[in-house]
Amino acid sequence: MGTLEITCRVDEKGILLLKIAGFIDASNINLFDRQIHEQMKKGYSKIVLDCSELQYLNSSALGILLEAHQIAVKHQGGIRILNLPRKIEKTFEILGFTEYFQIFSEEKKALQSFF
Repeated sequence: MGTLEITCRVDEKGILLLKIAGFIDASNINLFDRQIHEQMKKGYSKIVLDCSELQYLNSSALGILLEAHQIAVKHQGGIRILNLPRKIEKTFEILGFTEYFQIFSEEKKALQSFF
């Protein structure tokens, strides 16, 4: 069982930044799912996930991300991925997730991509 920490902040243009640290696995997948969907229910459809401290995510987390992205797109938004560790980025590439998610190494560029 890994630990998961999620911190939230909103930039001046109303974009939600979620910093994900640790492991997303069976022991905490519900926390991850709940956090993303609760924020979307609050009206946030433009979301940047800072994954600089993400160490692992399981297949359920990938499914949650894809579903949340599809919902956000329907509301004129989307999910951008920031600072994705290379080993996880390889998984995104193999599974074709790079077709759905824009991946950035600079926060400013990730935020600007919504406009």
